[in-house]
Amino acid sequence: MSGGAVVVDRVTATVAGLRPPGTGVSLFAVEDSSVQVMADALAQGPVRLSAGDAEVVVDHPGGPGAWVLAGLPADTDLDVVVESEGAPPQHLAARTLAPPPGPELFRLATVNDIHLGDPRFGHLPTVAHPGDGGEPPPQRCLRAAVSEAAAWGAELLLAKGDITDHGSPDEWATAAEVLSGPGLPVEAILGNHDVCRGASDGRAILAAAGIELHAPRPHARDLPGVRLVTADTTVAERNRGTIAASTTEVARLVADADGPALVAIHHHPQRHRLMTHPPRGIPGAEAMAFLDAVAAANPATLVITGHSHRHRRHRWGPITVAEVGSPQDYPGTWAGYVVHEGGIRQVVRRVAEPRAIAWTESTKTCFLGLWGRWGPGSVDQRCFSLRWPSR
Repeated sequence: MSGGAVVVDRVTATVAGLRPPGTGVSLFAVEDSSVQVMADALAQGPVRLSAGDAEVVVDHPGGPGAWVLAGLPADTDLDVVVESEGAPPQHLAARTLAPPPGPELFRLATVNDIHLGDPRFGHLPTVAHPGDGGEPPPQRCLRAAVSEAAAWGAELLLAKGDITDHGSPDEWATAAEVLSGPGLPVEAILGNHDVCRGASDGRAILAAAGIELHAPRPHARDLPGVRLVTADTTVAERNRGTIAASTTEVARLVADADGPALVAIHHHPQRHRLMTHPPRGIPGAEAMAFLDAVAAANPATLVITGHSHRHRRHRWGPITVAEVGSPQDYPGTWAGYVVHEGGIRQVVRRVAEPRAIAWTESTKTCFLGLWGRWGPGSVDQRCFSLRWPSR
């Protein structure tokens, strides 16, 4: 290890890993001036990341990890070097994002598919929560995610559904406590687990913590540089989603925006008329009509969703649709959105707190090991920069 490096705060530099054990390090996130690097298993000791004149050293407790290297030039190809105890230097090719035109105006962060109260994750094998006397993993992962998002600079937090697993009063109370912890303004929408059979209405519990729960009507909030529109896609006691009853109102809200729009829903719009992969989202014909209406009303729109527990994005005419995964199962993430005068950029970061990442690593073996390949997507599906088209 060379001297002269800076040891960074563990909130922004800690833990991750998306490769099979023992294969080294990989790139998880890119922004305009930083990258997040992860490792599935490194020895205990200092870890040094460097690229050009930027470097950082962290004290790694051993095992999986994820670290942020900041101070990088925008829109630049980089050789990121990772050095750790007992291993040769490893090199990662990375390209930082080109920021959208104009100054930065606002930052918000999202979490979804939290499933507070779920006692286990997955099948084949099912991974049970450790009885170690600490917080259950969904709660621990959410607490770490919102703390890291606040440290990143989020000015608003949005919970995009499946906040609870069964909609019980205790689960809603936990959600209220953890989501409000960083002291940011918080908005929330429902997911299918929040309206399952026997679920209670968490509106009053969240409201007592200052959290707005928007349902069933679509809601608009004007932020610097963008209008945030949220819509409820739930069907009581069903896993599938629906948007037909809200399509006209969402289209009106994005059309009436002074500028661009960010539309947030829980269920992902299925891209084809028939379902091509689980879980069931908004049925294809209904989803297509919704996206067509939004694109016609305001082509300067980004649609963000959850429900699928995976990271993907696709274009629909002039608009982009992005799915984001959960903080509580592999790879374990939260998403940040930076609004510029001429566009918006998304970054998905892996939750980096050591005990949280140890848990999310354990879940990638589920579904015969396919979960570790299904959820993450690629770097450019997770992290991207968009220029708003003219209206």
